[in-house]
Amino acid sequence: MLIVLISVFLMLAFVLTKNRIVGFLGWTAFGLVWLSEIPYYLSISDYFNTCLMILAFVLFVAIGYAITKTKRLEVFVDVTSFSALASLFYFPFALDSFLKKAIISAVSNHTVWLANALGFKFQKIAFNEIYFKGKHVELILACTGIESMALFAGATLGIRADFGRRLKAFLISVPVIYVLNLFRNVFVLSAYGYEWFGENSFYIAHNVISKVLATLALVLISLGVFRILPELADLIYDLKDELVRVFRHDREDGD
Repeated sequence: MLIVLISVFLMLAFVLTKNRIVGFLGWTAFGLVWLSEIPYYLSISDYFNTCLMILAFVLFVAIGYAITKTKRLEVFVDVTSFSALASLFYFPFALDSFLKKAIISAVSNHTVWLANALGFKFQKIAFNEIYFKGKHVELILACTGIESMALFAGATLGIRADFGRRLKAFLISVPVIYVLNLFRNVFVLSAYGYEWFGENSFYIAHNVISKVLATLALVLISLGVFRILPELADLIYDLKDELVRVFRHDREDGD
């Protein structure tokens, strides 16, 4: 996707040049990337992620606009730095068919292994397809947890802090997310196969229960990361404060 490459290039260029217009264009293009995902999530009735995509678009455009107005440009440079790094972790898997197939296949293998270890007789019948109790489920890139792993990889490795603490924060986030995602896959497929929640078992397990539990898990992981890397928490608070200051100042000027 061309817009992806353009957004990452512009974000990296902003980090290097600190040019406000480049920063605005980079973050706006980045917002459009997530906005373009909405038709897909609507097509599978995933309204949770649809709302997340809309919120992400609004936030990223707001960041782009704030870059043109802020008096604390270094805050946005630092945020852009780890965001661009997270993008470099994620988008190769999203754009390259070989890498996408490789990570989906690996997650499928590990999901089947974990399920069998727990007593559920899953069968892998294709690189992205698992069979259980007469039902077939196709795993897509979102089933690998790569979005969350890329986010935490970028945030933990891209922040300004000593390497030891960055590595520790990485290890309590990215590998943990990968393992928790395997349990999520096992739960969803088992609920679907056994019809634990009736005829809508897949939807309830995948779009409701798993979404709530995943959100709680990410919050807890974030708290753990913040304890190890208070610099990251400070940067996020600084970003929030500066966004509020910029838009409050604009509103006061408008009045």
